[in-house]
Amino acid sequence: MIKRVLIVDDEIDILKSVKMLVEITGYEAKITNDGNKAIEILKKEKYDLVLLDMLMPKISGIATLEKIRMDSKIKNQKVAFLTVVSLSQAGKKVVEDLKPVAYIEKPIDNSEFKRTIKKILGD
Repeated sequence: MIKRVLIVDDEIDILKSVKMLVEITGYEAKITNDGNKAIEILKKEKYDLVLLDMLMPKISGIATLEKIRMDSKIKNQKVAFLTVVSLSQAGKKVVEDLKPVAYIEKPIDNSEFKRTIKKILGD
């Protein structure tokens, strides 16, 4: 069965390019530009991984992941952050408590991205 990845980012260019990379790597990809929409999608559909931007206008990636972790139905969802943010020590502690499986830095290095995704998904 093809593994599924949900990509959450407020920038349409990033959504399109990451979706293309995920599909080239051999996975199915769905995109949304809003953390709250992502949570609604996750409650209805199963995904092997969520790629979540940290900085978004309506609800941040961190707040989105906090909501995911508090929801008994989706709390074990694998989530990796897509980020341009370098975290402070205090920020790292907050984020580590939310247990993301990876941090993927933007701008994305295509070959590194593919390796990371395959490793997370066990391929």
